[in-house]
Amino acid sequence: MDDDDDTIPNQDEKQICNDSDGSSTSISTSTNNPTSDEFQLSTNCSSHSSDANILISSLSMVALNSNQSLASPLTRTVVNDGKPKSAVRNFLRKIFGSSSNSSRHLIAKSARVNSSNTNTGAYKLPITQGPIRLFVLRHGERLDRYYSSQWLRQAFDKDGNYCRFSPILPETLPTRASLDDFDLDPPLTYNGIKDAYHTGAGLKEKNVAIHYCYSSPALRCIQTAAKVLEGLELDNKLKIRIEPGLFECTGWYVDDRKSNVLTMPQFMTKTEVLENRYPIDKHYREQVNTIEISQLETELEFYERSHTVTSTILKMHENEFITQVEQGQLTLQDHVHILFIAHAPTLETCTRKLCGGKFRPSTLANVIRNVDFLTMTVIEKTDNNCDKWKFRRHSFYGDEF
Repeated sequence: MDDDDDTIPNQDEKQICNDSDGSSTSISTSTNNPTSDEFQLSTNCSSHSSDANILISSLSMVALNSNQSLASPLTRTVVNDGKPKSAVRNFLRKIFGSSSNSSRHLIAKSARVNSSNTNTGAYKLPITQGPIRLFVLRHGERLDRYYSSQWLRQAFDKDGNYCRFSPILPETLPTRASLDDFDLDPPLTYNGIKDAYHTGAGLKEKNVAIHYCYSSPALRCIQTAAKVLEGLELDNKLKIRIEPGLFECTGWYVDDRKSNVLTMPQFMTKTEVLENRYPIDKHYREQVNTIEISQLETELEFYERSHTVTSTILKMHENEFITQVEQGQLTLQDHVHILFIAHAPTLETCTRKLCGGKFRPSTLANVIRNVDFLTMTVIEKTDNNCDKWKFRRHSFYGDEF
């Protein structure tokens, strides 16, 4: 089973889970009640949308309870393509905030953060005006959504030359050790590649800076990351950090014919990725290696792995931020934006516990069922001394898409 499997059972409404202090933190969908105060996940995203509309469809967000405080807005920017689109502007303005008067800063209890650079043994930052944000993005449209593994038989001749027999296929494919590796590790479609680029371009038009980019080792995620960075015009400035710990649940790769036998994808090696000119950080030391994720795991263990990897990476960048503030390289008004590009369940498993929710392994398949390609969720915290993160902004409905 993969994160894009259309056979995941349906669930019309996901229940919200409250943490100990009563605040709601959940990915949930309630398609029949657009006025619901619960979190709602907007996934009205089409991989076949036109270039003019892709910015709307690729910026779907996980919502924030309407009774909770709103996050501080990102820097505003004016998008001027010669053809004003009021609906587009209004939608993006609601996502990222239109002015300081239309949003309120989150005020959280302060907690001490250890710092090795202080004599007192502890360093306490005041509430920052520039939040630390984590953007979690699902990869673009995958090729086997249309052809399953049958496309491999048609896409290559007897000499192994690529034959693009349909406009759905990408114009080129990366070279790899074995063509059979594309079976469990498929590439993006032509539209998937194009839409990933426009997702990055949409973020750039909103002046959303990305400072660190992490990707699952799956080819579809690496390709998405490369195109998002290209759209952001960061492809020559920011390297992709391949993190195996962001891969989806390995328990979904059990061979149906042999109980508890995994049929894991054969990921491209770093050498292969570099040879195909994907801009990766070859010096990055992953939190979990490919051998460790090649073990059978349950959905609960998948939640735990995702949370541990995410927490470790975020804490690393928080400590770096504190050090840079102490050294005068950054100010308290600066911000840190971290981008994860992975799979549908990543939006849930990497954020849920950080935002105060409880793991829900028994319903994970239903929770992620409607997470479309290039769906994004954003969590943030404006106070570097607090531990709890918040989902950003409200859901949107109807014509705003």
